Amino acid sequence: MRKSFYIAIVLFLFSVKGLLAQESASPHAVYFSAKSVTLDTLNFSSCLSQRALDRRARQGITFSTADVPVAKAHITAIKSIASYTGVTSKWLNLIYVEATPGELQRIQSLQCVERIVPLRGGMSKLETSEFSYGFSESQTKQISLHSLHIHSVNGYDETVALGEGMLIAVLDAGFVGANTVVINDQLNTTATKNFVEGGSNVYQGSSHGFSVLSTMATQNAQYMGTAPQASYALIKTEKELSETPEEMLNWIAGAEYADSIGADIINSSLGYSTFDDPADDYSVTDLDGRTSIISLGALAAARTGMLVVTSAGNAGGSSWDKLTFPADADSILTVGSVNQYGVASSFSSRGYTLDGRVKPNVCARGEGAVVYRPDGTLAYANGTSFSSPIMAGAAACLWSTVPDATAQEVIEALEISASHYYQHNPRIGYGIPNLGFARRYLSSVVEGKLPEIVVYPNPFPDYVSLFLPDGEALDIHLELRDLNQRTVAATTLESKRYKALWSPGDNIAAGMYILYIERGGRTQMQRVIKLL
Repeated sequence: MRKSFYIAIVLFLFSVKGLLAQESASPHAVYFSAKSVTLDTLNFSSCLSQRALDRRARQGITFSTADVPVAKAHITAIKSIASYTGVTSKWLNLIYVEATPGELQRIQSLQCVERIVPLRGGMSKLETSEFSYGFSESQTKQISLHSLHIHSVNGYDETVALGEGMLIAVLDAGFVGANTVVINDQLNTTATKNFVEGGSNVYQGSSHGFSVLSTMATQNAQYMGTAPQASYALIKTEKELSETPEEMLNWIAGAEYADSIGADIINSSLGYSTFDDPADDYSVTDLDGRTSIISLGALAAARTGMLVVTSAGNAGGSSWDKLTFPADADSILTVGSVNQYGVASSFSSRGYTLDGRVKPNVCARGEGAVVYRPDGTLAYANGTSFSSPIMAGAAACLWSTVPDATAQEVIEALEISASHYYQHNPRIGYGIPNLGFARRYLSSVVEGKLPEIVVYPNPFPDYVSLFLPDGEALDIHLELRDLNQRTVAATTLESKRYKALWSPGDNIAAGMYILYIERGGRTQMQRVIKLL
């Protein structure tokens, strides 16, 4: 893939010092884990006056863990990390801090810390706290992956999906830097295999695979990848200095190896169209998913139940312009590139396939994506080489939350959740997925409880989105009732098809409600939670 590969690894460098300078300390409440104390052995007179003890006694109030001071060791641990620490609250079991994203990441990793909540106006008990993404924040939140990573304060969603339990096989051109740069103290590389030079040493030749890996596997104070707790198999199949059909067979061998070791997901940031010998070149008329040998191999890999994720290619605007193989294969997830504004990148290869299938399936950040270089510095990079692993890691997180789903159901959920599902086009495919919506949809499919209309998000802030599973333009009557069946908001949305948006009002109190939806003579009810 020499021609497209050179485009993929163009790095637009910024100094690490310049990047780190963007960090600033912000106010947060750090909640500690439950106090492990035995109340009947404590001497409360050491922390409460006799007058306070008498007041409790008069009202029959017994002592609780809320009366026990925060452990000094916990406070010391926080002070060693945060830029600033303030007072502690024994009642709420927390300490006030002002900390940078990197410091918050380190604080969150402490065993004594339960959650971290940002302090700002309008905060409520339903406020959620999330991981510090550092320089990957923009590309992660663009696909709403943070909604799977969120810690819930009130227990509405306790799952923290970081890809744990998933095995991702990375097929690439070499992983120089992966064994020398520490991007994750707990990085689990379960296997390495070299199908070019033979053996198991993949830390030679190119560093492209390391930059690809970093978008998924990194977890440190400056950066968090999309699946930092997944396990990884590093497989070299690409000859970085030549372009021959043999490399496609190396790819197939690598995919077979990935299957043999039980990989759940394959990420391939490789693509082929032209070769050193022009007689070997493909034509765009071969983009039917059934002609290229590597596309047939990708389809075979998909039939084993693995989720095959591949880059669309970087041929956009060139004489080729279209997808590079195996991106045309059926039953795999082909990922194109968008910029920070969600606009398809000019270099991202175009679909559709010759037989009219939507490709790319979805898109993620591939223009200005933040990656690690083999010297341990962060840089911005362009290429579908990076949008593919960003999405592969996200898919691992999604799948880990609904482990009974099939690979094809995961692809379907990502497509249906995407921004252009009903307005797909050859540049962006189905668009940019919303991982929170995809999880809700996938759970419903697996549980066999997919409602006629999907409501997202839930809990909701000041609006709800409605996904309509058919293309009919019908009126929708919506009624929000409290638990006493009193109507608090109602409306009729006229002639809605595909998707609809409703803002029930600014004065609705936070809490639980029942949403009644009537459309086409059918009514469904759904419990929803309103955030403050």
